[in-house]
Amino acid sequence: MARLYRCSESIRLFFCRMTMHGNLMAAAILTASDSAYAAYAANRLLESPFGIKEIFGDSAFTDWKDHYRQRIAELAAAIGEGEPNLFSAQIDWAQSAFQSRQVPIEVLRQSLICLSDVLFEELPESCRQEPVDYISLALESLETTSDGPEELKPDSKTSRMSLNYITMILEGDGQSAIELVVQALQEGMPVLAIYENVLLAAQQEVGRMWHLGDLSISEEHYVTATTIRAMGVLNYLSERQPKNGRTVVSAAVSGNIHDIGVRAVSDFFDLAGWRAVCLGGDTPAEDIAMAVGTFEADLLLVSAALTVQLKSVRDTIERIRQERDCKIMVGGMAFSGSPNIWRQMGADGFSTSISESIETGHRLVS
Repeated sequence: MARLYRCSESIRLFFCRMTMHGNLMAAAILTASDSAYAAYAANRLLESPFGIKEIFGDSAFTDWKDHYRQRIAELAAAIGEGEPNLFSAQIDWAQSAFQSRQVPIEVLRQSLICLSDVLFEELPESCRQEPVDYISLALESLETTSDGPEELKPDSKTSRMSLNYITMILEGDGQSAIELVVQALQEGMPVLAIYENVLLAAQQEVGRMWHLGDLSISEEHYVTATTIRAMGVLNYLSERQPKNGRTVVSAAVSGNIHDIGVRAVSDFFDLAGWRAVCLGGDTPAEDIAMAVGTFEADLLLVSAALTVQLKSVRDTIERIRQERDCKIMVGGMAFSGSPNIWRQMGADGFSTSISESIETGHRLVS
């Protein structure tokens, strides 16, 4: 019986390895040929009886080719990690954008069907099934209406302050917005509450508004730039704990320019007595590894905003494991579709908030 079990377990592991190999091959082919597959799918969609050219105008082919390249990148990322939910979560996000722009959801559904048909026809037989299955699961998620990102409501003191903060900035008065949060600090509001419930809540809200087409890129950038200034002022004015001799390096991985979250977490490690070295956004794995070595870090924090950046997270972790000895914690919106994926990547911890990051970091290093 024991021998039979060992044989069965060996067979199971063999098929697991073969499946992962097929996943990686499919992901690699999708990435290498994304432009061609996107063009095929865009042409097929424009030929469908849904009036795509009438809805999207003269730029329909170019717009849909760009759309498909993004979808294929997200599909490749999900397949590479072996996590179908990562792709379904992106389609749910896209569904809310279509609803906001009053584009029929049937158009999104048909676009996925066209992509699935193209990939089934064009991919090698040995690795076509995973992409088709992942798209099928995403199509099932379209059966229910997407609520989309949750709107920030004025139902608490901090949320009302956050909405006022956004309004001041969008009216062109970033200085008054900074003074608003500084005054809150001086009147006794905990700095953690200001960061999490005012500043980061504002960032989430403007991200939601941009996604739904209610905010321009320049407006979103202005809010983000003001938030970075506000964080610097609050960090300078806040009380610090004594130095504890520990060092944390933090960075947004290559491809991730959204570094507000990792900056915020770094600020609170600084206030907690750590030497906090924040490298900012879009940092290559080799440079993160160099910083970990240069500063002899006890802890590394890396963040990813999009699922297409998960490979950069994995590459960074592998690079650190080869060269350095430190604990690694990950976070960011890219993990929301499958919050346990950090374990597969070899990280030591995962966090979804500033307070959780500090608690987890202390536990890991202790």
